[in-house]
Amino acid sequence: MDRPRHRPSSRRGRHRARWRPCVSLAFAERPMESLTAPPARAPLLIGENLGLRYGLHGSSYGGSHGGSRGGSAAQVIDAVVGVSLTLAEGEILAIVGANGCGKSSLLRVLACLETAPRASGRVEYREIRTSSRSVAHRLAAVRALVPQRPEATAALTARQVVRLGRFSVGPDESAVDRALGDVGLLARAELPVNTLSGGERQRIAIARAFAQLDRGGVGGGVLLLDEPFSGIDPGEVARIVTALRMRARAGAVVLTSHDPGLARAIATHAMVMKEGRAIAFGAAGEVLSAKLLSEAYRSPMREVGDWIVPDLTASQSTERGRMRS
Repeated sequence: MDRPRHRPSSRRGRHRARWRPCVSLAFAERPMESLTAPPARAPLLIGENLGLRYGLHGSSYGGSHGGSRGGSAAQVIDAVVGVSLTLAEGEILAIVGANGCGKSSLLRVLACLETAPRASGRVEYREIRTSSRSVAHRLAAVRALVPQRPEATAALTARQVVRLGRFSVGPDESAVDRALGDVGLLARAELPVNTLSGGERQRIAIARAFAQLDRGGVGGGVLLLDEPFSGIDPGEVARIVTALRMRARAGAVVLTSHDPGLARAIATHAMVMKEGRAIAFGAAGEVLSAKLLSEAYRSPMREVGDWIVPDLTASQSTERGRMRS
């Protein structure tokens, strides 16, 4: 299970780990009001005016205007700028855009893994009742993150890795079995992770997130997946998509993708990002258009049936024009 960053503090000679959410974090047991058009079902996640800045070349971050402590100017990059979204039960949101547009950074903000003052805005999750008062444990019960490059845990078996997803929410071996079955790796559950292929390790990371949010065979909460299909065979992609759709019935999914055609086939909603900003957000069939994606990727795109692919003919014509000039 992904763990929020924490900073140690000293009190009465003891070192205690105290975690503070990166942004204004709230939990709601009541139905939440949408920031945009009201969805058909109650929202599970609301993000309001989310932002994230990274320092460059080792410079310190010093506030909202990029100044550093000590008076010297800090170099910063705005990875996420003023993004707002609402995600309801049953919805799958695909975030697309060029490399470096802020997709992964936005997921980290939604997961509350970034610390202030770099991150800003408000994140609100609808809470699943839990006996824990720990904010980190309460957060683990409502969201799970699959990073783009899951950490290798060579000493553990596939089953043990997936079991880690239950760390904050309580043991449940049937949930582990269901998760392994959903990604097609139940038969390889006792193998060490370092003997599995890269694609299989990615599927194990997805299974761990499935197990984390499993509630007696019913999904729930919000799955956050960064490039979840990277290195996975097409047949297994179809299996995982089916599992995502099933789990989204009682929860919701946010995923990033470099394949707009696949994103349009999977998602109910889509967000197109460019230079840290959301330039479009709405129904996937409307947002993921060749025209808008051409702007986002700075390269011609065209529609082929239900798919959107690079327009190689237009790209070649543009390149020939540049060579002549």
